[in-house]
Amino acid sequence: MPSADIGQLGPQQGEAAHFDWKWHYSAAGWVIWLALILAFVAPKANRDIKILLILVPLVIVNLLWWLFIKFANMNSTDALQFGIIFNSMTLGVTVLWLIINYFVRFGGAIRFLLSFVTLVIVAGLGTLSYSTEFSNVTTMFLALFIFMALTMLVAITISRRLCGGKYRPICFLLWLALWMLLGSLVAMFGVLIVGSIIFSSGLDISGAIFMLILAALIFGLGLYVLNFPFMILGFANPFFRKRFCACLCLKAMPEAPKQAGAGRFNGQNSGTEIPEKGDST
Repeated sequence: MPSADIGQLGPQQGEAAHFDWKWHYSAAGWVIWLALILAFVAPKANRDIKILLILVPLVIVNLLWWLFIKFANMNSTDALQFGIIFNSMTLGVTVLWLIINYFVRFGGAIRFLLSFVTLVIVAGLGTLSYSTEFSNVTTMFLALFIFMALTMLVAITISRRLCGGKYRPICFLLWLALWMLLGSLVAMFGVLIVGSIIFSSGLDISGAIFMLILAALIFGLGLYVLNFPFMILGFANPFFRKRFCACLCLKAMPEAPKQAGAGRFNGQNSGTEIPEKGDST
């Protein structure tokens, strides 16, 4: 029933129009969630109760997004479009964490390619789930997902190299923040070029340089915040830390050396000496 307060110009409510909405009309919106469910149950390595911990960062990032929408005061159209981008990329990252251990058997370049394809396919499913037809806007979303996936994976790869291939969480997160922001500048420039081609509009870099930098900062910060809870889970939980280190070929940092002869010194104080293993005495 249409409703609008137009004052003295006419009635506030119009006549009701009845429409029979079938459940399967919205079935396409569940395609991306089906991909998430399959990533949970299909791999044998995920048949462990610990795998449910991946839902913790998923809930956290969705809560942060809800708070952002609440205080950003977006109109419904912008909130829907940015919501599609956010939900699609978040579920793409979640699915990647669920199947990443199957990429370990391949070389670095193949692992990168498989991770990239996984992110783009799952995020693309999110866009197609909300789109009734393939349009220029849909193409633009898919192009954006490609640049987001490249920015994230390249930043992770460079951060891994700058950490010397060693497991150094704080160092890794700092490098990751820097390279996601720098990578976002390149990504936004690429998005601008692709957008000008898709919508057949001119490319005026000089007039949009400030907006380009601002968009890149927001883009990079949002991508980092999206990945941060997943990274914390990978660092804090042994189950996911094993996957994280195996995929990036990270070597554990050497433990602090123990005080040599501490036990022998204590034994001498008591008048006895702890025999070595295999000693006949």
